[in-house]
Amino acid sequence: MVILDLSKYRMITDVKNIGNTLILEINKIYEVKVDIPYNEVEIENSIIKINAHPKRAENIKVGILNLISYSIANNLKSKITKRRTIYINEPIPLIGHTAFGLIERGRNIIQVRGHCGCNLNCIFCSVDEGEFSKTRKNDYYVDLEYLIENYKKIVEFKENKFIEAHLDGQGEPSLYYPLVDLVQELSEINKKGNGIVSMQSNGTTLTYKLIDELEEAGLHRINLSINALDKNMAKMLSGRKDYKIEKILDIAEYIKNSKIHLLIAPLLLPNINDEEFKRVIDYAVELEQKIPQNIINPITGKKDPILGCQLCRVYQFGRRPKKMKVWDFEKFYNLLRKYELEYAKKGINVKLILTPKDFGTHKRKRLPYPFKVGEIIKANVVLDGRIKGEVLGVSKNRVIQIINVKNEQSLIGRNVKVRILRNKDNIIVGELV
Repeated sequence: MVILDLSKYRMITDVKNIGNTLILEINKIYEVKVDIPYNEVEIENSIIKINAHPKRAENIKVGILNLISYSIANNLKSKITKRRTIYINEPIPLIGHTAFGLIERGRNIIQVRGHCGCNLNCIFCSVDEGEFSKTRKNDYYVDLEYLIENYKKIVEFKENKFIEAHLDGQGEPSLYYPLVDLVQELSEINKKGNGIVSMQSNGTTLTYKLIDELEEAGLHRINLSINALDKNMAKMLSGRKDYKIEKILDIAEYIKNSKIHLLIAPLLLPNINDEEFKRVIDYAVELEQKIPQNIINPITGKKDPILGCQLCRVYQFGRRPKKMKVWDFEKFYNLLRKYELEYAKKGINVKLILTPKDFGTHKRKRLPYPFKVGEIIKANVVLDGRIKGEVLGVSKNRVIQIINVKNEQSLIGRNVKVRILRNKDNIIVGELV
């Protein structure tokens, strides 16, 4: 008898079965079904017993592992968004797309996007995320070791001085698993050059235990999204009836009592949450006075701000609430200046208009652009795209979003001519020629 213990594989976080069909939970939020076509197997929880001649049993074991690998690569599905999820590993480049991988914009901050997909359905989402998305058809998950390997290369290119790894993306970054391992690996790399790791979060998946683990792993800051204190308004904005602002506020206080700096990031939707936006600012100011933190950012040698106010903008594939008015930044900054003056009259110094310097963000050596806008190149189409009418091509170690295509599946595996439409920040977009 040969024993195959699936619990030994880190990405397999739970195992169930119906007869000879395995139902595998992959990295907590994904699922895949694998039919085992062998009569000699007996499945009990994560243990597969193979009752056959030793040589055949070993062959069956290899066959089962190959089936699992194939199923993860081709049939993975998100339990959160209910979408197909494409597992990204070598040789797919991690630079070129906005949905996954690494984004560097010629600065000391590197955006780390290990996955996409969100557990909320915010009415203002700039990338139309969540289970009820009308535009997203595929999600992506990047293998941890592959993500770290490529991150190291960019950090070395930038000479590992005052680097910030910022976990963000098209979805909720804290859903990535193993999140703590990712933060720890990034922190170990960055601290050699007095750098940091920061993360955005809507707070819904954060727990005391996870915050403790992230603190130990070396996370410097959490940018926590809070857009309303009123229960009904908060639920409406999040697109979820089970959203509990009380839980988010409790988590905010817990972070405040940790060694992770808390930055509260309220979003103004003009004509929708104007009053609640100001209430969130007041809450953050009061929380800072109640539980002051003295966590120094090694990049600036100072404390990070408590607030990072944002203005809701309209994007091509994003959602726009019907009643929302569109403001320009001048009007938004005038409002923030007004609030700053109101606090100043009370003897409270609050900075609401921030610049990259407040976080130590500065220009650094930029990765070279392999393509020029208007250039016609050849690319190998390797994956289906994030949205309808898109496929992903590869050329010169870059992922290329090839847009406005038809019959996407028929293009996969083909070598095609592509005209480059965009190359800014090494986010590459092209069209078929």
